Amino acid sequence: MKYLSFLIILISLITSCVKEDVTPQQPLSPQPIITDTTSVDSTVSLKGQTWVITKILNTSFNQELRSDTLVFISNSVYSFNGVQSTYNFYPSQFNFTLTLNNTPWGHISGPMYDYNLTQGLLENCQFKNYFTNQNSIRIWMERQ
Repeated sequence: MKYLSFLIILISLITSCVKEDVTPQQPLSPQPIITDTTSVDSTVSLKGQTWVITKILNTSFNQELRSDTLVFISNSVYSFNGVQSTYNFYPSQFNFTLTLNNTPWGHISGPMYDYNLTQGLLENCQFKNYFTNQNSIRIWMERQ
């Protein structure tokens, strides 16, 4: 009797199992590879903006109140109080890096964050000498 009940249960388990047919997913159609760099999002730019340096703190802790005007003429040329020079503005890991060439403090480089760009305010930002990577100045400036 024991074997008979076991056999009935086993047969009912085997017959009650229904295997569902699996249908493979159709492959996605090929997408074109974009090689045109003009469609890359390049909305973050200083081109056409004017920033005024309001204060400088140099490495000897001498504070200079200033009103130097930076006009970013193109994506690589800026004007420092009317004298043109070159600059670089490019994204880095968590921010943007601004490198200004030929300033009164030399070639300097420092970070600018998204909030600096949206607020139009840069306060107490440390810029370093581009070639030696040593601390150069701290800058306060605002967008006009």
